[in-house]
Amino acid sequence: MSLSFQGKNRQFDAAPVAVRSYRRQLVGEQVCLLYQRLWQPVLSSVLAAVLLVATMWPIMPPSHLLLWLCALILASGARLWLARCYHREAASQRHPRRWLSRFAWGVAIAGGLWGMAGATMFTMEHHGQLAALSIVLAGIAAGGVTTLSAVWWVAPLFVLPAMLPLLGHLLWQGTPLAALLATMILLFIGLVLVSSRRLNHIITDNLSLRLLVTSREKQLSESEARYRAIFRHTPLGVMHFDRQGTVVDCNEMCLVILGTSRQRLLGINLLTQLEDERVSKAVQDALESGTGYFEGTYRNLVSGKKTPLRAFYSALRNEAGEVVGGVAIIEDFTERKQAEATIHRQAFFDPLTELPNRRLLIETLASTLRDRRDDGHLGLVMFLDLDRFKIINDTLGHVVGDELLRQVSLRLLQCMNDGEMAARLSGDEFVVLLPRLSGDREAELAKAEALALHLLATLRKAYDLHGQRISVTPSIGYTLFPLADEDVGDVLRNADTAMYQAKMKGRAQVCGYEPAMQAQMAWRLEMEQALRRAHLERQLDVHFQPQLDQDGRIIGAEALMRWEHPEQGWVSPEVFIGIAEESDLIVELESWLLDHCCALLARLPETVLPRLAVNISVRHFTQPGFVESVMAVVERHGVVPSRLVIELTESIMIDGLGEAVERMQALKAFGVQLALDDFGTGFSSLMYLKCLPLDELKIDRSFVGQLDTDASDAAIVQTVLAMAQHLGIDVVAEGVENAAQLGFLASRGCRRFQGFHFHRPMPVAAFVRLLGEPAALRGVVSGQPAAGPQPQGDEGEVAGIPAQP
Repeated sequence: MSLSFQGKNRQFDAAPVAVRSYRRQLVGEQVCLLYQRLWQPVLSSVLAAVLLVATMWPIMPPSHLLLWLCALILASGARLWLARCYHREAASQRHPRRWLSRFAWGVAIAGGLWGMAGATMFTMEHHGQLAALSIVLAGIAAGGVTTLSAVWWVAPLFVLPAMLPLLGHLLWQGTPLAALLATMILLFIGLVLVSSRRLNHIITDNLSLRLLVTSREKQLSESEARYRAIFRHTPLGVMHFDRQGTVVDCNEMCLVILGTSRQRLLGINLLTQLEDERVSKAVQDALESGTGYFEGTYRNLVSGKKTPLRAFYSALRNEAGEVVGGVAIIEDFTERKQAEATIHRQAFFDPLTELPNRRLLIETLASTLRDRRDDGHLGLVMFLDLDRFKIINDTLGHVVGDELLRQVSLRLLQCMNDGEMAARLSGDEFVVLLPRLSGDREAELAKAEALALHLLATLRKAYDLHGQRISVTPSIGYTLFPLADEDVGDVLRNADTAMYQAKMKGRAQVCGYEPAMQAQMAWRLEMEQALRRAHLERQLDVHFQPQLDQDGRIIGAEALMRWEHPEQGWVSPEVFIGIAEESDLIVELESWLLDHCCALLARLPETVLPRLAVNISVRHFTQPGFVESVMAVVERHGVVPSRLVIELTESIMIDGLGEAVERMQALKAFGVQLALDDFGTGFSSLMYLKCLPLDELKIDRSFVGQLDTDASDAAIVQTVLAMAQHLGIDVVAEGVENAAQLGFLASRGCRRFQGFHFHRPMPVAAFVRLLGEPAALRGVVSGQPAAGPQPQGDEGEVAGIPAQP
């Protein structure tokens, strides 16, 4: 039987049944300590009571003192009688928790009687008697710690009732002396309780060690019997022969390997009766030199069964060093063939995920490419890369990262049909190969897109990794082959290029390879230059999406950046934010956005617009001087710092938690509010949440949007709300689109909302009108909304700035 307990630096594993048995034994030992020599503290308590009565006799009515003393003696006698009953009852029949409850009642009554003494004998006119009362009560309390700490809550059950009445009287007096005495008693109570707790730990650890030793002794006895059975039940064949080479004993596995019976094997002389001279020579070598070895195919004398095996022969010697026999360890050589198969698997399969590896993929793809050129059909290669996997691996550890890769592999295999292959290329890169499609390129492209989206939907569902719910998405690029005369490297490169195009579009995207992708790269460079000109020529605008409380009042808004290109019209933030993030332009754009929002806050009173939320990317947040720049823009506009909310994502911790917390604490000290955006989609929120000085969490709209259809999302949202309430952090639910979602969130304690159910993002003029301000307040912020059709914005974001037009 194994034990399970945890001390300060010890932990033992055990089955649940063993744990319950151990706990019952531990409680029994603790109760035994409580009853052991109970007469000593009880007698000391009675003597202390007699001394206290004698001290108080001149100043208090004798009848009161005698009545109290009799009550204490009666309670003490009852406790001694209870201890006698406990010791008379057989240990096997004891119910430790029942006896503990009885003991606790006695302790509580005794503590109450001593507390009555503190309440009725208290006097401020006779300092000597007050000192005696305090000393006796303190001594009784301290003595209680040494005798009652076997169970952690028993000592406080005695100390607190005994000391609190005296403490209450002192606090009620209101004099400096009484206050001083009260402080000393309060400190004494705290010290007594802490000492009791520490003593309880020591006692519990000692009892646990004693139980462990007892268990180990029992295990040792069982171990001896177990090792005696090894000879009979070992998975290897074991044979014992004497000095003349005659078999005297063997185990069952030996009979199985050799294919014979015990009656036929025992008594055979290995030196003279075997056909295979190699075996006889190995036995002779063992008897003469100490060791012998045989490897080959053994043929049974009776059944003729042939078994590939190897045998190790070793001499047995007596205390004088003389050879008295030998032992043979026989192993079925069939395992070598299995080992060869294992080696082959290790050469062609990934050991972590058990998927085909790069080598097998390349060989298979090369053969497939030749076949498709011959038959005119098409094949498909998909290149998958997990978004932000490196961050998961670095922050949560390789164990979690490896488990994530294994679960991704299982999901990929579930999506594969016969003849299709899912391979792990390296790290978090996977390749899917569909070797044979039709020759219709257009039809197969459509099927490839549908399959890629299906894989995306399958892989983006949350993963349960060692108790943590983690969401991760893939970026998927795919290509058909053959396109021309490309080789294996070209096919993989084309799929890889498409995958990077998908990453450039944002997380969780799919993209098919096209020869024109080089032109797209040139277009991206052109858009970057256009975005720089747009910033200089004031083509950018800010829209606002209101945030409401449970009563429907607007309590703030989120600032969303928009760009109307003079030729292309409204440009999706998914495009221009991604372009900005690849350069330092994102810092300029977000600095402009901060200035724009602070100007609006300065012109609208706090009663009209309590606050504005601004998203900050990790690139901007980690810039030297970021905190100082925020302080400067707030002070320049004369805005109360608490009206500005800085929204960050978990990616701020990429470069180190310590530096991120330091910057956030500086902003917090200045007065700016801090929010963690996209909460629930990341991988480290729960780990770092207690370290970050946050005012607010924003539940990502990907969870809110499916509350009424996805039970997993509903469970995640409910857990986040409960956790935030426990930590005292406000929660804003993004993406609320209907009354059902609102009702679900409100019923579970969410008090702040944002989404299409209330308002879409709107230009500043419409936002000011919504706030109900007079016309004089409208248009007070420079940069009026551009003319023309407005984008259909939402509350989504990309890398720190709202992400969808």
